[in-house]
Amino acid sequence: MIFVGPDDESGAPSPRAPLGAPDPDASLTLSFRHLLSDAISSFLSEAGLGSAQVSDPLSELLVTLSRYREEGEPLFPVAFLGDDLEGMLRVLGGRDTIPMGVGPRSRETIQRALKQCAPLGQGRWWCLYMLLVPEGFAYGIFRTDPSPLVETPLERMRRAGDRSLRMVGVLQLAENVVELRGMGGLCRHVFLSGARAENTLPTVAMDELALGLTADVPEPARGLTRDFYRRVLFEAMQASHGTLVAVLPKGMSGLPLFVDGVLLETPLDLVARVMRYHLEPGVDAASAVSATAQLLRGMMATDGITVLRSDGFIVGYNVFIRHPETLSREAARVGGARRRTYEVLCGWVGRELTTAFFRSQDGAIACCRD
Repeated sequence: MIFVGPDDESGAPSPRAPLGAPDPDASLTLSFRHLLSDAISSFLSEAGLGSAQVSDPLSELLVTLSRYREEGEPLFPVAFLGDDLEGMLRVLGGRDTIPMGVGPRSRETIQRALKQCAPLGQGRWWCLYMLLVPEGFAYGIFRTDPSPLVETPLERMRRAGDRSLRMVGVLQLAENVVELRGMGGLCRHVFLSGARAENTLPTVAMDELALGLTADVPEPARGLTRDFYRRVLFEAMQASHGTLVAVLPKGMSGLPLFVDGVLLETPLDLVARVMRYHLEPGVDAASAVSATAQLLRGMMATDGITVLRSDGFIVGYNVFIRHPETLSREAARVGGARRRTYEVLCGWVGRELTTAFFRSQDGAIACCRD
C-alpha cells in the first residue's frame, strides 16, 4: 500500500511581505510527486519493467486515472503497460487490437493516449494498452469479454502466477484510490490527494457484500454466483450515484422496517440463471444472466435501498425505511440521509438482516456483515 499526499500543496498561505519587498516564501513549493515516482520505480523493478524512462510516465498515468473525467463525467478505463503485446493479450483474454498512436516515453504521450482511448474503454468492452517500443510507447485498445460470467482482465492477471511476462495493470477503485497490479500477485494500492489510507478499500467492502449475498447458496453455485456479484457490483459502484443494499436471510421477502418501495412478487432466482449457463452454455442462457446483471445495476442506481437475499435472490429496490425518532432528532450528525439509513440498517444486522452496504455519492464505502 502506498500513501501519497496532495501534489503541489503547500498548506495555508504565509503572511505577505510589505508591498515592494521580496517575499521569502514566494518561491516555496512543496511537491510529493518525487515520492510517488520513487515508489512507482520500485514497483516497476519488482515487475521486471524497471526503467527511469518508465516510472515518470507511469506515475502520470496513475495520477490522471485516479480522477479521470471527460466533459465533466468520470471515466474508469483499465490500462495495461508492458513490452509483449501478444503475451499481454494471452494472459488478459484480449483480442482485436486497434493501434491508436506512438510517442516518446513522456507525460505528454500518456495524456494523449488517455484523451484518445479512455472514452472508448467503458463497460468492460475495451481496455487501453501501452506497449514499450524503441520509439517510446505504442498505444491503443483491445477488446475483452464484458459478460459478468467471464473473468475480467485484472482477475485473470491476479490469478496468473507466472512473473516471466513483464506487465502492469492500473485501475481506479475510487476517486484518488488506484490499484497498481503486476504479475504473480504483485499489487499496490495508491492513495492520492487526501484520500485516507485507513478507509475501507472498495474491493474489500464489495467482497464482504458478495460474501453476504451468497452465504446460503450451496456449492458449487456459491463461488460462481459470488464471482457474478463481485463483477456487477464493481461496475455499479463506478456510477456517480450513491447506493444502499440490505441483505435479508434466506427465504425472507420483506421486513416491517420497509415502509415504501418495490418488492418483487416473486424474487428473482439469480443462482438458477447462473447455473443454467454453466451447465448448458448457450446464447440464451448467457443473455439471461447479462440481462439480470443490467437489471441489478439499474436497481442499484435508483434512490432508496436495493434488497437482496443471502441465498442469491433479488428481492426489491427503491425501498425506504422508517427512521427511529431519536435518530432523526439528533443534531450535527456526520453524513447525509444515505449514511443515516445505513446506520439504521447496521442496527438490524444480526437480527432481521445479514448484511448492510453503503456507498455515498462522494465515494465513501462501508459494509456491515453478521
